Amino acid sequence: MNITRENKDALCAYLKLELLPEDYEGKVAGELKSYRHKVQMKGFRPGQVPPALIKKMYGKAILMEQINKLMAESVDNYIKENKLNILGNAILAPEEERQSVMDFDNPGTFTVWFEIGLVPEFDIELEKISVDGYQIAISDEMLDKHQESLLRRYGTVTSPETAAAEDTLGGELFELDENDQIKEGGIDVKTSVAIDLIALKTIQKQFIGKKTGAIVDFEIQKAFKNKADLASMLQIKEDALAGISPKFRFRIDSITHVEPAVLGEDLYKKAYPQAQINDEAGFRQAMRDDIGRYYVQNTNQKLFVDTIDKIIDQTRFDLPEEFLKRWILTESNRKAEEENKEAVNEIPENEMAQIERSLRWELIQNKLTEKYQLKIEVEDLRTFYKERVLSQYFPTRSDDEEMNKRIEMFVDSMMKNQEEVKRVYDMVFEEKLTALFREKTKIKTKEVSMDQFVEVLKKDNEKKSK
Repeated sequence: MNITRENKDALCAYLKLELLPEDYEGKVAGELKSYRHKVQMKGFRPGQVPPALIKKMYGKAILMEQINKLMAESVDNYIKENKLNILGNAILAPEEERQSVMDFDNPGTFTVWFEIGLVPEFDIELEKISVDGYQIAISDEMLDKHQESLLRRYGTVTSPETAAAEDTLGGELFELDENDQIKEGGIDVKTSVAIDLIALKTIQKQFIGKKTGAIVDFEIQKAFKNKADLASMLQIKEDALAGISPKFRFRIDSITHVEPAVLGEDLYKKAYPQAQINDEAGFRQAMRDDIGRYYVQNTNQKLFVDTIDKIIDQTRFDLPEEFLKRWILTESNRKAEEENKEAVNEIPENEMAQIERSLRWELIQNKLTEKYQLKIEVEDLRTFYKERVLSQYFPTRSDDEEMNKRIEMFVDSMMKNQEEVKRVYDMVFEEKLTALFREKTKIKTKEVSMDQFVEVLKKDNEKKSK
């Protein structure tokens, strides 16, 4: 066996693999012997089929399988041993460029030419990147709404006899036909309805004053104009809303009323158990900090995406485009063959552009990780999961041993789920990159209202959809 490298250009190279008979004949013979023990054929006892017959029936297929396996292993080992930094995988070189010799009918020396794409040399200068950052101004109106939400969250829950405007109703929704009868085979779901979230006051009045067991027929798409929320309520896909009946019937099974909590030390301790709050001013500041942390996540995400776009646009390097197209087509057709789908001959231009941009970011990300030594340890994942995920459900207290044990159990369970570990890893890595961007790049921070920030995001989405 012999592998030699021949440079094609600065970003591509050929690998010439020569497999001699002594490289594969023993493996083929061993596999044929194994087949002889396994094959059952009429007229022969198990394991006693003549070797010549086994070779005639399965020899070529086994030869092809062993040659393919040897080629893959040999090329992979060569790339690892020579520490080649390649793009994707090695693929067979185009016949018009380098001609392979693979005669499975008359096996001898197999000469196979592969092509590899090489990772280009480049550097990243984050200090030269300038990007706009955003800080959302927290208004008194935001604080008032947040306070109202906390008062309700920590309020007293009761079950009144009749429904009031601020109550939530539990019950069952039935789709009606054109005769206002329950539609056969129609939608039938158990759900809850917050009266004050119904869009039209006239429909709200249909529910106010009703008791459990009451029936209310109403036009559901006029009551709930947010399509995503309505689809979720009806447990159907959003595009199926066009086909539902206009009228639905709601049977009230329960009425829930929340008497808001009152401002005071009891509420302050419940809402912010780890803070020392003595008065309403301190409570308002805690809410401001709370809202600020939430919006920082949104502005950080915007900064993260914008900085990535700037880095990709300003970090220029060449890629072996023709090789990448052949490699992607090879991978696509391999998957198509596995799934019994039709092979493709070309990649749409817009799709290729997206793939190339994604690859550029992957290479840049690897360079950033190496240059700035962005390491993520197991303990980083555990800490993030405890502080950012579980803290929403289990407020941490260092003196509560039983609660801390439960939290550690949840973290242990998460660490056994590879998908969850990958999700948390990506979030931690994004945080580290965002912190790096904030430290190294030039950020011009603008203070905007929430409405202005939403408008900025809306324009971003419009640009991406074009």
